[in-house]
Amino acid sequence: MRDRLLWCFSLLFVAWMVWSETSFQYFDHSLAKELGLSSADVAVVGGAFLLPYGLVQIPVGWLLDRGRAERWLLLGAIAATALTLAFGRAENLDELIISRAGMGLACAVAFPASGLLAKRTLPEKRFALAMGATDSLLGFGAALAALMPVLIQFGSWRQLVILQIMVLAFLVVAPLVVLVVASLLPHHGKTKPSIYQPKVIEHSARWSADALMRVFHAALIYAWGAGILFGLGQYGLLSELEGWSGSLKIGVGMALSLGTSVGMLGAGGLGSQDSRRAHILMAGSCSAAIALLVLVGTNPQSVIVLMLAGTLLGLGLGTSVLAFPLAEAAAPPAQTALVVAFVNTAGTLMGALMTMLSGVLLQVSSPGSTSLVLLTYGSLALLGILLAALLLMKNNKGSAQSSS
Repeated sequence: MRDRLLWCFSLLFVAWMVWSETSFQYFDHSLAKELGLSSADVAVVGGAFLLPYGLVQIPVGWLLDRGRAERWLLLGAIAATALTLAFGRAENLDELIISRAGMGLACAVAFPASGLLAKRTLPEKRFALAMGATDSLLGFGAALAALMPVLIQFGSWRQLVILQIMVLAFLVVAPLVVLVVASLLPHHGKTKPSIYQPKVIEHSARWSADALMRVFHAALIYAWGAGILFGLGQYGLLSELEGWSGSLKIGVGMALSLGTSVGMLGAGGLGSQDSRRAHILMAGSCSAAIALLVLVGTNPQSVIVLMLAGTLLGLGLGTSVLAFPLAEAAAPPAQTALVVAFVNTAGTLMGALMTMLSGVLLQVSSPGSTSLVLLTYGSLALLGILLAALLLMKNNKGSAQSSS
């Protein structure tokens, strides 16, 4: 029970991280107005979180595989609380960038720790579903960020940041302190082994060339999903080019976010069996390509069509979460946090790259013209189909060899 609770608190940390990061786009204008920042300054502050968050995850994953996950998780949550407080009290551009980058560093422990705890505490066949549940928080957190300004009217962006600090402190930090302190008490030394008294695990298993290629393939699958999701869906590229109203932008964004979450949960549940994963990814990549064609290629005027297309796009992109069980199954033993961090880093960096590219496309495209967007994201959609096809071919080849 204690181990399951720790995993649940790691999920809360991931959800908070997504909410905190995504909510920036909803108060960036008020922040810029209060502190006299240019649009370029705001873009730098917004991107200051993702770069360190993505780059640090791999060494953090390596450490998590060799250390006590609960202590690293607590350290990250405490640091995130302190740095979010610093961000809320910042008065100039340098302070905003440093505190925002520090938040990204502190949050880098959340996702790989959650994957590792799920692997250690849940049955083997539940790992894919656990990663689907973990990554689905991306959609739920983004939806919460979109709803929060509607549900609660904040007088200042600093008030929202204070609320985020309180949520993290009371829902994550305080319970983790209790769990970690309880694990250090003497009477726990007589309990049965758990993640608090980890078994000695051999971490020196060598990586084969085939394992490296399979993990890299999985990372590309996740990069495909994250690149489209962040670059096209989450930051309003289409809404700017096609002149959507604010309410329509929020509505389609909500449909995309919730569709992504449902797609991740569904793919995680159905993908518990290895033989299904390639077929699920093929269905998801084809669905995403169709939705992109509708959204970008036809420029529909119907709100219902836009909402349905956004939902279908989210459902298709959600299947990219199967990259985590694919990578974990291909890696040597006791490398769970490392491969989860590697795959998530690939998605994070691809999302950041496509977000910046979307900004360039917005500048060079005239209002109503989506030809460059169709070319860019259509190519990325075709990449997803190609990656799924390659996985199908590898599986069919492996099945043929095992039967012969």
